[in-house]
Amino acid sequence: MRINKNILLVVLVFSFSSFTTEKNFKDYYYQIANKVEIKIYKYIDKNNPSRHEYWKVTTNPNLNKIITESYTTDFRLYNYFEEELKSDGAELIRYEDFEKDSKEEIINIVGKVIDKDVFKWKDTNSYKYSVKYNNPNYGNAHFTKERIKNSFENIYVRGKEYSTLMFKDKYIIKLLDANQQYEYYQFTYYAKGVGMVEYQRYLPDGTVVELELAEFILEDDFNKLIKNSNK
Repeated sequence: MRINKNILLVVLVFSFSSFTTEKNFKDYYYQIANKVEIKIYKYIDKNNPSRHEYWKVTTNPNLNKIITESYTTDFRLYNYFEEELKSDGAELIRYEDFEKDSKEEIINIVGKVIDKDVFKWKDTNSYKYSVKYNNPNYGNAHFTKERIKNSFENIYVRGKEYSTLMFKDKYIIKLLDANQQYEYYQFTYYAKGVGMVEYQRYLPDGTVVELELAEFILEDDFNKLIKNSNK
């Protein structure tokens, strides 16, 4: 069967164009330089501006790791999240929560990592990470975050335009001792060269949390804020 040369040319041009415009998902995740860097991301809840979160992101090229320490509005550490970068994506290697008990004392809850996939460099149908842990307040639990959909979108966050990779994420929390399960989902936006700039979280009770990147804070200034909050 003879193939029309014009048709063949169109097919080759289209294929080359598709290949050259393929986007690398890694460009939208937290970037690692040639030295250890610390960035403090300040997020504000669009629907509740008095609620802030601070994410201290440490990137280490020597260990090929990313550590994210998350703080509440009153500068209390509530989560420690450590990832190792592999050839195909970022994998979870350590997960810890920090909560207050009935006596208002901080308790450290260390999770056992079951599934590891946090962020893949190439498009896959779905993937997940999951953690099992024992919480003194409600017993044994299993937490899962699954990425089930993605797309590229240009969005505005607090007046600034970003080129982003958007994921639809599904969360499942199983309280094993109580035989209860809670599910919710969110849309998470990663900006090229920046990392996470916004998420829209839809909770089971109808609450919508829209966390937006407001600014970056210098590490020294952040340490001063923590120190002042403890006075």
